[in-house]
Amino acid sequence: MEQKYEFSLVWPDYNVGKEYERKAKTGEGRAFNVDVMARDINVDMIMSGMDIRNESRGYIRDRLVDMVIDYEVIKYRQEILRDFMKYPEIEERFDTTLLPAINNLRKMEKANIAHDDNLRQIAWRIDMLRIYVQCIEVLYDLFVYGDKQFESRGMLQFQEMIRELYASDSFTELRKVLPDFYDKLLSMKSVTIGINLSSELKAEEAIILSVNEKSFKRKGVMTSILGLRSNEETYSGLSPFFSILKESKANSLDVAIMRELDSVLGDSFKNIAFTLNRYEWIETRFLFELLPEVYFYIGGSRFARALTKAGMPVCFPLPRPADDRVFIVKDLYDAGFALRILCDTDIENLDSIVVMNDAEMSDKMGRIFILTGANQGGKTTYTRAVGIAQMLFQTGYPIPGSSGEMSPVDNILTHFPELETNSLSESRLGEECVRFEEILPRLTKYSMILMNESLSSTSHQECLFIAEEIMKYMRTVGVRCVFATHIHELAEDIPELNKEPALSDLVSMVAGVNEDEDIEVLTAEGKMKYQGSKRTYLIRPMPPQGKSFALDIARTYGITYDQLMQAHKSRKKDVNE
Repeated sequence: MEQKYEFSLVWPDYNVGKEYERKAKTGEGRAFNVDVMARDINVDMIMSGMDIRNESRGYIRDRLVDMVIDYEVIKYRQEILRDFMKYPEIEERFDTTLLPAINNLRKMEKANIAHDDNLRQIAWRIDMLRIYVQCIEVLYDLFVYGDKQFESRGMLQFQEMIRELYASDSFTELRKVLPDFYDKLLSMKSVTIGINLSSELKAEEAIILSVNEKSFKRKGVMTSILGLRSNEETYSGLSPFFSILKESKANSLDVAIMRELDSVLGDSFKNIAFTLNRYEWIETRFLFELLPEVYFYIGGSRFARALTKAGMPVCFPLPRPADDRVFIVKDLYDAGFALRILCDTDIENLDSIVVMNDAEMSDKMGRIFILTGANQGGKTTYTRAVGIAQMLFQTGYPIPGSSGEMSPVDNILTHFPELETNSLSESRLGEECVRFEEILPRLTKYSMILMNESLSSTSHQECLFIAEEIMKYMRTVGVRCVFATHIHELAEDIPELNKEPALSDLVSMVAGVNEDEDIEVLTAEGKMKYQGSKRTYLIRPMPPQGKSFALDIARTYGITYDQLMQAHKSRKKDVNE
């Protein structure tokens, strides 16, 4: 009995990883509210940048929201992905050769519903082994043969596994005998059957006359009319073809043919069957498990390539232990926003369009950002950028930024505005508080929470009071948080709120504007200017500015009092005329 190959490119420990995947799939081990998080930070847009269009897409999405907290797993994946990114030919060979071959294997395995006859079992096994050998040969050519210099522990172990499998005595023997077996199958293209008819022209008995290397075909009409002959005359029929399987509900003719073929050829195939028994150890499972794992890295490579091609930086942040509780990224940006621009416009270079910011959550800088500033100043984009970077880091993918150091979190929870509901039992504030009641008790010092315009549905004073209570709790627990809000007084109260000792401090962050320039808005036609203060989209630690520049938004859309009166007078004049 040969070795069963159990190896994972995604998990350093195969058994632990597969158990993790099983629990995530059943929901047993899934982090709370990951589907809401995925919606709020727009995971689907991140997936679009990976350009994965096969069944591995679901596997990759599941790994994105796993929230792996073991930073050894994160480092294992980062190192493997670096190796993949050096050799783009790997994804090309998987797309063109291994993906269709392994999918074919999977279909064949599902279709093998216990063939009743020995010959078909043998034919099915030969074809399965033939595709299996092709797959191992391609893997050997991709990962072992040639001058590829892998550096990651995972790729070196995988390389050694394929080298060992390929060089094993059993696989060497299989590669040697299989072509003869397959040629024997190909030589059986048709059978010639002699049928005796009764006086009533009923088929009474049949006999196999020959097993042929060529398939029969229908004789051409002109050949029949002109009485022409050819070298293929022996394999030309007089009638049209008809389907045995369709014409005979019980498939009696098919069953009879296979039974008689077994009696005629059984002895010559016994040796093949005996030889094939020596390869019962071969399993296709490891290939089926390998396929989505390889596409996991292909997706990461394509995601990084799409951003770097557009002039945006990506990096592998240094993994820090969970207890360090840090999020430090230089030149952070919202990868989903960047990919959206690439998808929706003809713009190819983003380095002059997408604004990058630095972010640091640490003991030194604080971990709870109270983010205020102008409307449409980039607060929501910044909030999403933090969540996307944290998620990608814990997946083992490169993050949007030029450098970074990050600790894993046990979950990324989000509290973004919900769509309006027709609930009679809860006001909008009540609905927000119900969600907070579900989320807040789950927070730990290893958690991250993203809040976007929370508590904006009631009076300003009530919002401030509830927000301060929540911030006191978050400081005590020690979470990492970004709270994008218009409650400027909350940011003003930070010095007072930070007086009590706690695990996390609050930081005032402000989305900046340039009041000396007009607003610029990116459209499909490019940047358009409107009246109002220009948004710089730069997020900086500073005291709150005390205004949200809502008047600028009104000017942009022409709905200030003066603009509306002017439009009203103009319309009235047109009506009179």
